[in-house]
Amino acid sequence: MSTPPAIPEPEAGATAPDATTPDALHDPQADATAPPGPCPAARPLRADAARNRLKVLDAARAAFAQDGRDAQMDDIARRAGVGVGTVYRHFPTKESLAQAMVQQRFEQILAFIRDELLVDPDPWRALERSFEFCGSMQERDRGYAELVASVAGSGPLVGGGPVGPAGDQVEEMLDLTEQLLARAHAAGVVRADLKATDMPPFYAALASIVQAGVVNWRRYVAIVLDGLRARPGERDG
Repeated sequence: MSTPPAIPEPEAGATAPDATTPDALHDPQADATAPPGPCPAARPLRADAARNRLKVLDAARAAFAQDGRDAQMDDIARRAGVGVGTVYRHFPTKESLAQAMVQQRFEQILAFIRDELLVDPDPWRALERSFEFCGSMQERDRGYAELVASVAGSGPLVGGGPVGPAGDQVEEMLDLTEQLLARAHAAGVVRADLKATDMPPFYAALASIVQAGVVNWRRYVAIVLDGLRARPGERDG
């Protein structure tokens, strides 16, 4: 009986497509000679795949700003200059794409608090700047404002919402806000009962106002800040 032919080994780097394989492994231009590595899901994105992901996010912002949550994945792909399959490999659903958009913006907010507000020598001015930064970001990126506003009732900025920051981002946000308020309390410039957990609903409400575009959001911020300011004779304790 003749010996059956040996089954050839797969080429290095070749992987059968599946729903969890990163975009780089499915890209038609991917290097087929790349050496095998760890589990594909654990690999960082290749440089070209990472660029595609950023292009998709930028295109999604433009699409969401124009069409809101009615934005279509094929339109986003066209704006990004990639195939619609590339969009779906990075973001399997429109909700996952929206989630990534919110988390990207949220990381920028965290960086601003860390790098700018916590080193501002004036604790009250730091609080004012936090609202100005968020409002200006939402005004420039109406798609982001709509995403935050549309899920405000489910608490997107305090965790648990369908579209919102990651858990570690929520924890860091509350920690940084506590530091901001600790400085403000020590300076006696905010009301004594103000807590870090009081702040996220204000930012979510601000998103709703910016998204609606019917009133001057800076006037709303001024009213909120007036309510947060310590009254004469009020002391922490």
